[in-house]
Amino acid sequence: MKAKLATALAGLLAVAALIAPAASATPFQRDVFVRDNVSDVGNEPSAGSIYYSPDIKVCSTPVLCAVSQNPVVGVNNYVFVTLRRKPGGIGFVDGNLHLYRSNLGGGTAWPGGWTYIGTAGSSVPVGGTTVMITWPGWNVPGPAHFCLLARWVSNADPMTFAEGANTQLNAQRNNNIAWRNVDSVRVRPFEPVRVPYTIGNPERADARQNLIFEQPRPFAGTATIDLGQELTARWKAAGGRATGVKQVGETQFQLVDTKASIDGLVLKGDERIETALTFATDREAGPAELHVRQVDVQGTDLGGAQYLINEKD
Repeated sequence: MKAKLATALAGLLAVAALIAPAASATPFQRDVFVRDNVSDVGNEPSAGSIYYSPDIKVCSTPVLCAVSQNPVVGVNNYVFVTLRRKPGGIGFVDGNLHLYRSNLGGGTAWPGGWTYIGTAGSSVPVGGTTVMITWPGWNVPGPAHFCLLARWVSNADPMTFAEGANTQLNAQRNNNIAWRNVDSVRVRPFEPVRVPYTIGNPERADARQNLIFEQPRPFAGTATIDLGQELTARWKAAGGRATGVKQVGETQFQLVDTKASIDGLVLKGDERIETALTFATDREAGPAELHVRQVDVQGTDLGGAQYLINEKD
């Protein structure tokens, strides 16, 4: 009887080991991490937003700027990435920081959906360090809206989980990977601003996904998403489900609540479709914030963007 119980217990522990995430592949004394969000302390997997890393900043000069800026097309930009150490760190940890860019949006598959920018070697002290990588002007195509992916690669500090096609999961599971997808938008009265958002399917099979819109600081104007004819037709064929939006054109939907969603968007395997957001106002509007998140039918986060509107520098 005891033998059977021991065998059953061993089996349950084995299953639990497969389900439970590893604490880290690296002892804390040698662990280097890049924050996924302001609350991130380097735990794996991390909690909260994945694609707003405060440790990645784009600057127009090789001097660290206080607030991340939009990249300027056709000229050199400079990306600063802060590499942090866990409390109780010992010595220096050597490795290389690799930087990639993509179109603004979610569901960008790894590695095919990303374009290499550059690499910088670093020896990270116990207090952490900030590394700069030049983003060459020829590698900054229009429009000037991108997501950036930083990967710290080190023999002394390996990835905890093997990387797969889902970039969001890679970043959440590994504190060596961080994703920044922030767009600063300046909206003046009677001057609508249109910015792209690319929705993508990182898997090879067709899938249904939802777009979620959240406004922690509501915009004193209108925000409209244009799905385009193909995606709108697929959405209607799948049932045309949405909350918190009002259709204002053949393919345009205005956000009318601080939390809204467009559900059941059908994407083919490895497909990426560019949509667009338009911000407009008829009066001076103060700072506002819009989060766009892409999730699958199980609710798994696949990426997104944070739009800072009329943010003070």
